[in-house]
Amino acid sequence: MAAAGSAWLLLRNTILSGGVAALGLCVSGAAGAQSSVTLYGVMDVGLNYRSVAGADPATGKAAGSLALASGNELTSRWGLLGLEDIGGGYKVTFKVESGFSADTGAGNFSVPFPNDTNSLFDRGAIVGLIGPWGSVRLGRNWSPFFDGISAGDATGYMNFGSLANATFQNASNLNPSLGLAGVASGANSAANGGLLYTWVNKSIKYMLPDNFYGFSGGLLYSLGGTPGSFSNKSTMSANLNWTNGALGIASGYFDAKDPTGQTNNPWLRAYTIGTTYTAGPLKAGINFVKFRNPTTGANQNFYYVGAAYQASPAWRFTADWLHLQDLQNSSAGANLYKVGAGYALSKRTMLYTDVAFSDNKPKGMLGAGSNTSILTSPATIGRNQWAVGSGIRTVF
Repeated sequence: MAAAGSAWLLLRNTILSGGVAALGLCVSGAAGAQSSVTLYGVMDVGLNYRSVAGADPATGKAAGSLALASGNELTSRWGLLGLEDIGGGYKVTFKVESGFSADTGAGNFSVPFPNDTNSLFDRGAIVGLIGPWGSVRLGRNWSPFFDGISAGDATGYMNFGSLANATFQNASNLNPSLGLAGVASGANSAANGGLLYTWVNKSIKYMLPDNFYGFSGGLLYSLGGTPGSFSNKSTMSANLNWTNGALGIASGYFDAKDPTGQTNNPWLRAYTIGTTYTAGPLKAGINFVKFRNPTTGANQNFYYVGAAYQASPAWRFTADWLHLQDLQNSSAGANLYKVGAGYALSKRTMLYTDVAFSDNKPKGMLGAGSNTSILTSPATIGRNQWAVGSGIRTVF
């Protein structure tokens, strides 16, 4: 009878687990006494204005644009996070995350290149094991390089005018022969390069355990899966961060082969190091990041300074400066300046306004404002640009 009872309990728990997944009872819903599945997400929508955003179809002259846009500061997204305690200090985890445009309801299924167009979980899909020694996660992982560079951004690595603009506007994935069209879309666009630096398909990621003497970090390797070549389309990334609460040091490294698999050439390479310091309501930071492509010769340095000030429980102010030094083409340098303010209506919901200005050299095309707009419509070469974003964001 004891065996029959155990079998019945196992069957019951299996049915309950399936029911939770099927019915979407994910708001910290328990599939068992030591298991949980949590639904989370972000909705961010607002007005977005950019000067010199493209050509007026009637006159052909450079003109500004005003749009209702999703993801001015944070990409709109939803996800599921699962944890199962299997005893002995071990847990099984999974996480899936999908981005979407809150202004249209459309999913972000068209990017990134090259292997997951039309993917449902464009922002990651992993399953793994957590133990006293750390964790191992398999699937489409956040890169350790992202873990390092985002930790070095004192204002939060937001879409609008922060260190994220370096990741999504660097030239390391560009093909010079494609001109401006190749920057905005296609296999060699800046968008695809930035996304490839952020998420890595077919990857194995090890992460240090939490509270490891102030250190955090990880090591990732992606197998390209090409017959006869283990290195073709492969990616390696690593990071190591440290904090004592007030002072933080962050670093990251990334090295990827040609993502198309047509060659075995080194393609996307980057490293970053930065530090942040928190003193009461003020958090400030500096960061250096280099992006290279040995195949095309692209070689860019970005220098970043940022600060965030929590003036009251409701009011938060930010300021960012990003300097681009182009070592391949000195006339393609630029500076990006941004100030922002946010007012919290509640713990979940915030109103925000950001203003940014990009000062470009004759061949520079660093865009101001949100990456979600810049990536599909980059700044006009050699022209300065103003950008304003204002909207509402809620998290759940």
